[in-house]
Amino acid sequence: MQWQFSRSERWTPEQIAEYQFRQIRTLVGHAIEHCDFYRGHLAAAGVRHVHELTAEAYRRWPLLRKREVAERQAALTAARYPKEHGPATETFTTGSTGEPTRVLHTDVAKFFANLFVIRDHLWHARALDEKLVSIRFTASEGRQASWSPATAAAFRNGPAVVLDVQNDVGTLLDALLREEPSYLLAPPSILQALLHRSRETARVPRRLREVLTFSEALPPGLRDLVRRVWAVELSDAYSCREAGALALQCPGTEHYHVQAENVYVEILRHDGTPCTPGETGRVVITPLHNFAMPLLRYELGDFAEPGAPCLCGRGLPVIRRIAGRTRNMARDPSGRIFQPAFDPVLKHAPLRQFQVVQHSLQRLELRYVLDRELTAAEADALTAALIRQLGYPFEIGLTRVEEIDRAPGGKYEAFLSRLGDG
Repeated sequence: MQWQFSRSERWTPEQIAEYQFRQIRTLVGHAIEHCDFYRGHLAAAGVRHVHELTAEAYRRWPLLRKREVAERQAALTAARYPKEHGPATETFTTGSTGEPTRVLHTDVAKFFANLFVIRDHLWHARALDEKLVSIRFTASEGRQASWSPATAAAFRNGPAVVLDVQNDVGTLLDALLREEPSYLLAPPSILQALLHRSRETARVPRRLREVLTFSEALPPGLRDLVRRVWAVELSDAYSCREAGALALQCPGTEHYHVQAENVYVEILRHDGTPCTPGETGRVVITPLHNFAMPLLRYELGDFAEPGAPCLCGRGLPVIRRIAGRTRNMARDPSGRIFQPAFDPVLKHAPLRQFQVVQHSLQRLELRYVLDRELTAAEADALTAALIRQLGYPFEIGLTRVEEIDRAPGGKYEAFLSRLGDG
């Protein structure tokens, strides 16, 4: 399969689209026949027969929302699917958007997901026989013989050490220095805290070759911080529990290639039309090989920006930037929805950690971690800078806390909206 992927990643965009819609038509035909939920969707798309389904017609196919997946499990589950796809097993999302979701995956769907774990290693030419430290949400810390079951299925590799994200940052840094791995896999928020602690204490892992990030949107400046503090490069991956890898970082750049052999990704404007490079829109996905529980035009809850074709020669679609989850988008009374950025604001106070919570269209709360209270001058400067940066005179409250709570699954959110879907 990796040999085949080395060919398909060099297809033209037209060849990739042709392959994807051949598979989508097969998947749609199966879903209409075996899933109650999708009865009538073909007519809603304005076509009579599956073989008439084009990219333009598919954009008229109704979006599938997270809430519907949670509430319509039975209707979304196929009454039958090809026995050759193997048994269906349950996967639960971590619920970082407040809506835990149960999805069924067949062995074939899991096989494809594992293939892109391996592709990522091959693209970045990693030394698989060296040590990996993995920091993730887990109930079973400890040593492993291999990096992951997917990698072990294809290569002799390892060892690995798995650490729980809920450990104190000092404990995690101690373990990283003790283990001296060649590779570190961690969520961006954990990595950022490790880098700050490493710089403060002048304790640096000496054998590290590369840092791998996952699970959260990559904050601006983190790549440069990794280079300055640890003198290594960062490789990011964009994935979800519902479909596995959605996009992997290109080996020669900082943007991402959609894993188009396994997932059809749309980045859409508010009116449902496709975004062009430079625009940010909603991420909508169709996993191509899960026949047990087809997720057709599933709105993931993320925002992203498409990119121009890559000079590396791969025809796989490009994502330039992943902006974060729907609940991480801010709103003001004018109706503007935007991704808030806080880096220019933080120079006004020495905050160790922060989280901005939007409680209403007019009111925000800045929760911060600091060894002392902010001075009046710092608080005034920080509030004024936030208002300038956000472009609206929000009422802003400042709250000092001991630590910032993580979402279920160990994820950390710099911006949290309490506005709901309204």
